[in-house]
Amino acid sequence: MIPEHLKYTPTHEWFFWDNKLITVGLTKFIIDELDDLLFLDLPKVGDEILSDISFGEIESLEKLIDITSPMAGEVIAVNERLYENLITLNNDPYKHGWLIKFATTETHILNELLNAGEYAKHISKLQTAKPLRQRKRHARLMKGRRRK
Repeated sequence: MIPEHLKYTPTHEWFFWDNKLITVGLTKFIIDELDDLLFLDLPKVGDEILSDISFGEIESLEKLIDITSPMAGEVIAVNERLYENLITLNNDPYKHGWLIKFATTETHILNELLNAGEYAKHISKLQTAKPLRQRKRHARLMKGRRRK
């Protein structure tokens, strides 16, 4: 299920605005694609993030993904609990699995992001481009090769 109250990017970040701060997280779709999470790097409180420039990264056995925002701002909070327990991203990416909260003057950009229906269509196209079973089987082969 894709939460209706959030906005989404084609690169699988979600955004929530509470009229004060923007909260950013990663969608369940991309977390499931990453599978076994190994590492998360996020900015510190007080850091500036720039629009469309990586502010963090997440790594699994097969992939390293940059985390970006279409809006610039100042980091106000970082979900430090994720460093202790990355499984929270798998279990609850939309509530307890948020990454950062930041202040911005560019909230108008939220109107340009995908709504839940548009994001569902976007990931549907990605899934039909390459069937999920093939990706999972390929991922297991890759994991086996890396462990040797």
